[in-house]
Amino acid sequence: MVNWLTKNWGLKIISLFLAIALWYYAVGEENIEVTRVVPLKIIVKNQQMSILKTSAHAVQVTFVAPRALLSDLTREGFRAVHEIGSEVKKAGDYSFRLEPRELKIENPQIRIAKIEPEIIQVALDELIARKMPVKANFVGEPAFGYKVGEAQIEMSPNAVMVEGPKGQLEKIDSIKTEKIDLVGRVRSLRRTVTLELPENVKLLGEPYIDVYVPIDEASDEKKMDNIPVKRVEGASENRKAEIQPAHVSLVLRGPQKRFETLKPEDILAFVDVSLLLPGEHEVPVKVVLPKGLDLKEDKPVTVKISIKK
Repeated sequence: MVNWLTKNWGLKIISLFLAIALWYYAVGEENIEVTRVVPLKIIVKNQQMSILKTSAHAVQVTFVAPRALLSDLTREGFRAVHEIGSEVKKAGDYSFRLEPRELKIENPQIRIAKIEPEIIQVALDELIARKMPVKANFVGEPAFGYKVGEAQIEMSPNAVMVEGPKGQLEKIDSIKTEKIDLVGRVRSLRRTVTLELPENVKLLGEPYIDVYVPIDEASDEKKMDNIPVKRVEGASENRKAEIQPAHVSLVLRGPQKRFETLKPEDILAFVDVSLLLPGEHEVPVKVVLPKGLDLKEDKPVTVKISIKK
């Protein structure tokens, strides 16, 4: 037995190495299939035309390759590029079949078994340029009691030149900025932002917009009922004044947050009867309001006064 193991040992070692090499070769040559989603880029060679819409922005590709190239199949970087030639000069719907040669694959050992969808549909339109106003794209609301001063918003520039399909640009009335967060804001802000361009639309010029957003205290109106007419000037024991009604209602204007804790007793309402003669009178109510509040009514509230000796 020992003789058998030691006899021709050199040949046995060579045979072992050959067997191992053959096994690795067989495993390496075993083909596998891997399906990947590959982004699709469509290039229009006619500079007067543009893509309005397409049925697919990516394709599903099944690759076949030796198992040893599995890492190549799973890495990023695969892409498909199709060119629409300059001979296409009219707007309309077109379709094409994506060919394997249009997929950018570096390793020739990787083959393509299937591409889905087989047919890609594209709508082409005339390429035009338009000047479009810029609109601030706000997210959220300022803190309670505050608002955006819409009329005082400033943007520089307030309009930009864009290029895109005629049918698409005719449906757009403005170009939005990137999102500007207003959640909980109590102070004005200034930002330099970029633009959120619609698909197939290209900006002609600088992409940056300087935006000033004024944040002001929000104004509100509130009706206050049962405000007592507290003070009657000039009345004495020998000269009595009866007031009807003894309470009034007022509509106030002012910062929204001021109304949170406002109570009727915070408002001073009174009449001056010092110069009135005995009899019946209708006189305006004088009002002293907390700072920052105003009466909405232009016409004063009146009460009836009965003066008796």
